[in-house]
Amino acid sequence: MKKAILFVDDERQILKAIRRLFMDTQYNVFFAENGEEALRILEQEAIHMIITDMRMPNMDGYQLLKKVKEKYPLILRLILSGYAEENLIFKALQNNLARLYLLKPWDNQKFIETINQIFETEALIKNDTVLALVNNLDEIPTIPALYHKLCSLIDEDVDIKAIANTVEQDPSISAKLLHIANSAFYGAKTGSVNQAILYLGLTNIRNVVLSTSVFSTLKMKSVLFNKDLLWRHSCMCNKMVSLFYEKALCKSLPNTYMTAGLLHDIGKIALLNNFGEKYKEVINITENDQGMTIVEAEKEIMNISHQEMGGYLLSWWELPHPIVESTLFHHSPLDDRIINKELVAIVHIADNYSWQQLGKEKYSNIDRDTYKLLGISEEDCRKILSEVEVL
Repeated sequence: MKKAILFVDDERQILKAIRRLFMDTQYNVFFAENGEEALRILEQEAIHMIITDMRMPNMDGYQLLKKVKEKYPLILRLILSGYAEENLIFKALQNNLARLYLLKPWDNQKFIETINQIFETEALIKNDTVLALVNNLDEIPTIPALYHKLCSLIDEDVDIKAIANTVEQDPSISAKLLHIANSAFYGAKTGSVNQAILYLGLTNIRNVVLSTSVFSTLKMKSVLFNKDLLWRHSCMCNKMVSLFYEKALCKSLPNTYMTAGLLHDIGKIALLNNFGEKYKEVINITENDQGMTIVEAEKEIMNISHQEMGGYLLSWWELPHPIVESTLFHHSPLDDRIINKELVAIVHIADNYSWQQLGKEKYSNIDRDTYKLLGISEEDCRKILSEVEVL
């Protein structure tokens, strides 16, 4: 069945250009000049993806995406807008109203290629094997209520004190937040949750709440993959992602991508919680067979990798597409289906260096072509890590 895409823009010339562009593609395309018309089409047609402008009269793109998420949560939501709407775009991504944004003016080939890649990634995540396994899970990690509450408070622009009071309702998350703020990487030196939030920023606070809550569901006590080790690895990986962006690429990691390192191994939690004994086999094979990676061992024993499981979870949670990609492809950073190749490549490198620093070299398997993709060297990365204490 052909995929159906609905484009929403109040500029007719934009819609005409898109109509011409998609005329000979494999997609059924629909067009609306405003939010109200878009909602009427959604009531009548089976739409798989909506791509909307942000600045429109009466109902803007943010309001439309919010309504679509509430009424049609399975529809993929994207933004096509200009630089002038940057704050509104960020707000939509921050609140999981859109998976990805494309900027005007667009490159025709890249535009179609990006949409193809999104649908291909969705098909990979939701294949029959993954869905069959997910349907038989005893327990699936869910986004915690505190995370939703924080998103709501941030959206309402409440003051930091109100946010701190909300976080302090969960002592374990408060303790983890203070631990991270006072780590060598941040060096906040504070015992105040309020000060920690000011120091780390709201995006990092949301990330800590999300990752801490999900990691707390891990019950299995394995010598190799206990909760503390996975948490340390993910935190270290997250710090390295920001560090490599800043020191190696000479740019800042976009705020909406700051969860990438923390959540890249989230699939391991679901697999460990539900298939602990089988996962011991995976670990044994990885430990004893020098030629087999952990992903290859997972596929052989369980018929699914932690990448696929993690990608499914993050897609189900409706996190931004680049975060889903960095989870789904962090062991295969040169896959043609990747849109944000830079982010996935950095997560791949950070993931491997983190395992090395934790003394788990057997779980490190860097694809050295990733350095070429990024235009950096192995020596650059090692020099950066030698100059900065990550944890």
